[in-house]
Amino acid sequence: MTGTTGFDLGPLEADIMRLVWEKGEVQVDDIHQALLRDREIAYTTVMTVMSRLAAKGLLTRRKHGRAYLYRAALPREEMAESTLHEWSRRFFGGRILPAVSFLLGSERLTPEEVAELRRLVERLEKGDDGGWT
Repeated sequence: MTGTTGFDLGPLEADIMRLVWEKGEVQVDDIHQALLRDREIAYTTVMTVMSRLAAKGLLTRRKHGRAYLYRAALPREEMAESTLHEWSRRFFGGRILPAVSFLLGSERLTPEEVAELRRLVERLEKGDDGGWT
């Protein structure tokens, strides 16, 4: 975590967090097996990274027999919001429009995604921020 906002995660940490959010409460082996589908990785590496994520306060863990059960300490949305605000602050002076413009320009959107963006803009124009503050 950087200061009190934003989280600096490496690629493996981000993959582990994504898997924990998808699966809920997990053991190291659950995450190790999921990661093995895409790459070769040692069980001890996954265990070390998950322990470090717990030490950073991003995962909680409780003893379950001889193993630990891990859960995300924060909902994905809360962590994403904090991280995106920090990213926007660092790279765009906290301004949202340049950050959104950058994101939209970096990837081709499907017609469905464009329609969803229109709906979001319409909601914002009506004063409904959808809880995204």
